[in-house]
Amino acid sequence: MTSKAYILLESLIALGLLATITLLLLGQISQGRQRVRQEFEQQEVLNVATMAIQTGREGLQLNGQQVQLVQSGNLLRIKHDGEIVFELIQE
Repeated sequence: MTSKAYILLESLIALGLLATITLLLLGQISQGRQRVRQEFEQQEVLNVATMAIQTGREGLQLNGQQVQLVQSGNLLRIKHDGEIVFELIQE
């Protein structure tokens, strides 16, 4: 009877470890996907900013991303969602 209890206890411990490892793995996958999504959004902002610069526009909204170009002297600021994404110095 005690050997069956030990087998049951070992099984429960193994199941708990498996569940913990699975949760940790899924958490890391979720963080990885979020990081990829953020990097993709940043790339889209840069693409839209490049198009705005090439077309000479002060602002452009495309693919759900809106950028604004602010020129002051030889400094060009690229803004997205009210935050400065890049500052370029024109020589």
